[in-house]
Amino acid sequence: MRCCSKCAAERPQTSSLRGPWGLRCSTPVSSLALAALAIVAAISFAAPDTCAREDPRLVKLGALNFPNLTPAERALLAFAERSNTSRGKFAIAGSSDAPLDPSNDPAHADEWAHDRDVRADLIRWLAVDNGANSLVDPSGVRLLGARIVGPVDLSHVKVPFAITLVRCSIPQPMVLESTDLPYLDLSGSYTGSIHAPNLTVHGDLNLGSVEDSSSPKSAPFNASGTVSFESAKIRGSANFGGGHFHYVEKEARAAAKPLRLALYMSGSEVTDNVQLCCGFESDGCTFMDENSIGGDFDCYGGRFVNPGNVALTASVNEIKGVVFLGPNPQFVPESFGFESDGLVRFDKTRVGSFFIVEHAKFGGKVQDRHGLFALGLNVGFIMSWHNIDLENGATLDLSGANVSWLFDEERSWPSPGKLRIDGFTYGALGGSSSYESWRSPTDAASRLRWLALQPGFYPQPYRQLAKILSESGDDAGAMKVLIAKQDLRFASFGIPGRLLGNLLKYTVGYGHHPMLTIMWSALVVLLGWGLVRIGNRAGVMRRTYPENTPAPAADRYEDLYPLLYSLDVFLPFVNLHQEHYWWPDGRATGEVTMLGGRVPVRGSLLRSYLWLQIIAGWILSAIFVAGVTGLIKGD
Repeated sequence: MRCCSKCAAERPQTSSLRGPWGLRCSTPVSSLALAALAIVAAISFAAPDTCAREDPRLVKLGALNFPNLTPAERALLAFAERSNTSRGKFAIAGSSDAPLDPSNDPAHADEWAHDRDVRADLIRWLAVDNGANSLVDPSGVRLLGARIVGPVDLSHVKVPFAITLVRCSIPQPMVLESTDLPYLDLSGSYTGSIHAPNLTVHGDLNLGSVEDSSSPKSAPFNASGTVSFESAKIRGSANFGGGHFHYVEKEARAAAKPLRLALYMSGSEVTDNVQLCCGFESDGCTFMDENSIGGDFDCYGGRFVNPGNVALTASVNEIKGVVFLGPNPQFVPESFGFESDGLVRFDKTRVGSFFIVEHAKFGGKVQDRHGLFALGLNVGFIMSWHNIDLENGATLDLSGANVSWLFDEERSWPSPGKLRIDGFTYGALGGSSSYESWRSPTDAASRLRWLALQPGFYPQPYRQLAKILSESGDDAGAMKVLIAKQDLRFASFGIPGRLLGNLLKYTVGYGHHPMLTIMWSALVVLLGWGLVRIGNRAGVMRRTYPENTPAPAADRYEDLYPLLYSLDVFLPFVNLHQEHYWWPDGRATGEVTMLGGRVPVRGSLLRSYLWLQIIAGWILSAIFVAGVTGLIKGD
C-alpha cells in the first residue's frame, strides 16, 4: 500500500543504523525490515573490526562540500581533526606508513590507484573556510604518498596550520603568492613549477629529501619547472638539501629563459640556514641573489649544472654565517664535494665568518666562461681554497675582494691567465691548516708564481703581497716582490722600457736599493782614475788655457791628479779645478808599458770615455737623488 506524500511527511517512515565505515543506512519501517536490520546489527555487533566509529566532524564537513571523498581525502581529514588524539606521523594515502617504502615513490604516481587522489581544492578549502580550519589541529595537514589533483593555489591566504606533503605527486603548478603559513614541507615530493613571491613561512621551508632514521637511504624532492621565491620571509631554515630542480623550457616564463632558472630566490630574508647540500642537484640556474641569510649557506654535496651559462649565483647577499662550497672535513665527510658545470658567482656578497671551498670541481667547456667569480666578495675571517679542480681553464676571479685571511694551496691555483686578483686585499696569508696536513705557501718565490698566473700586469696585487710579507717580517721577500713588479711594469713598455728598467734595476733596484748607485759611481770613478793615469803616462793629456795664455817664461802650471780628475769629470755641479786645466789631445798617441809589453794609447779614445763618464755622472746622480727621495718607487 502506497502512502501519499503528506502522510509520508508526517509519519516517521525510516530508521537508521550505523554500518561499516560509519555509513548511515535508511529503510522503510516494516516488520520484515526491522528483522533484517536486527540481523545486520547483530552481525555488526559480533564483528566490531568491520565497523568504523562515527566520522569525525571534519570528515562530515568535508563530505558535504566535496562529495565522493576518496580514501586518501578521508584519511587526510580524519588525521587533521583537532580531536584526533592518536593520529601518528602522517595521514597515509597508500598502503605503507614508511616514507621510503617503494609503494610511496611519487616517480610512479601514474601507477597509483585513484584512491590516493586528494583534490587541491580540498586543501585550499581547509585553509580558507573558518568552519573547517577551526577544526584542524595546529600540526595541520600531514599527508604521505598522495596524488594531489589540480593546481594548488593558496595565493593571499593566511593558512593557520602547517602543511606537510611528504612523497606526494603534485604535477600541477603550485601558486603561493603572498601566502602566510606556519610551516611548509614538501620533502620527497614530485612537483611541477612553484610560484611563491612574497611567501611568509614562520618556521622552516623544506623542499629537500626525506630521510628515515632506520635507513641510510633518502628520497629526493623533485621539481620539474621553475621553483621561485621572490621577496620571501622564512623565519627558520630554507632547506633544499637533497632536492632535484629541473628547468623545463616549455613551461618556463619569459624571465626564466635567459638563465634557464631552475631554483630562484631573490630579495628574501632567511633567519637561519640556506641549504643547497647533501645531494642537491640543479639542471639549470640556481639563482640566490640579494638575500639576507642569518645562518650558513651550505652547498657541500651539491651539483650545479647549466653548461655555457650561470650554474649558481649567490651575489649581493648578506650571509652572517659560513659559506660551504664543498665539505670542511671537521664537520662533513669529504665525499660531500661541490661540483659545477657553468659559472659560479658570489659577487659583492658579504660573509660574516668562513668562505670554504674544498674538495670542489669547477667544470665547463674550454670555450665557455666558467669557474668561480667573486668580484667584491667580503669575508670576515678565512677564505679556504683547497683540493680544487679547475677543469678546462676555469677562472678564479677575486677582483676587488677582501678577506681577513687567505688560506690556499698551489695545487689548486688556476692555469696561467686564469687568475684575476686586481684589487684583492687580505689581512694575512697562508700558514698551516689546523685540521689537515697541508700548508698554504707564504714565501715570496711561491707567491710570485701565484701572481704570474694573472692575464697581464696589475701593480696592486704586487703592492698587496709586499705589504703582507713586510708586516710578517719578511722584508727581503717584500723587496723581491716590489722589484718583480717594476720588472713587469717597464717590460710593458716594450724594448725601450726594458732597457730603462734594467738600468734602474741594476743601479738603484728601482729605488728600493739607492745605495747601489754609490757602488756604480765608485766603479766609474775608479775606472776613470786608471784611464787618466794611463793617458798621462802615455803623454796624451795636454794642458788647456781656458782663460789666459801664460807668459813664455812662466814654468808653473796646475798639476794633474788622476783620481781628483776622474771625480771632477764625474760629479755634476762640482769643480775640483782639474778638468779645467787638463784634457786629452784627440790627435795625440803614445805608449805605456803594461804587463811586460808596450800598449798603444790614443787621446781620442780617452776623450770619448771621459765624455761617457760625464754622462754617467749626470745619470747616476739623478737616479741616486730620485731613489733617495722615493720618486722612482712611485707608480
